[in-house]
Amino acid sequence: MALWAKNKANFSVAFTEDAADQTLLAAIEKELAFTKYQTFSNLCKQALWQFLSVSESASSTQSFQRLEQRIAELVVKFAEFEHNVSAEELSRLEGLEHHLSQLSAQLDQLQGSVNSKFAQVSFAQVSKVVEPGPIESESVDNVVSDAEVAPPRNSDPLLERLSSLLPQDF
Repeated sequence: MALWAKNKANFSVAFTEDAADQTLLAAIEKELAFTKYQTFSNLCKQALWQFLSVSESASSTQSFQRLEQRIAELVVKFAEFEHNVSAEELSRLEGLEHHLSQLSAQLDQLQGSVNSKFAQVSFAQVSKVVEPGPIESESVDNVVSDAEVAPPRNSDPLLERLSSLLPQDF
């Protein structure tokens, strides 16, 4: 631009007898009288700066408005996306809660079944270990010595393995 300015330093403006040109010339003379510009050239430069600034700000305003419009569109799309994702997540959560309640019910049934089987097995083992027989009046010493000498007939294998870990006098 500096090279262009050096080659074309002086410009001239010609006003014709046309009504539009004469109106413009009158406005220029009024402006020169009202605001003290040093030269007509300075007035033209100021006018060009204002004109170019206005056109730049007008285009930047349009760009800004397009940007605002695009942001508004993106906000709407994001809200739709968020709604869709939350609906999917809610559906998945409800499905998981349903499966969890089914598993809980099955676990309760299994627990009840295990408890009833355990009660039956425990009752059967207790009834086998304690057989009713004639009641004899023996001394306590005899009962203890018999228990120490003769192991029970139907002993539990787990208890036998655990008894080896206990002291003999226990």
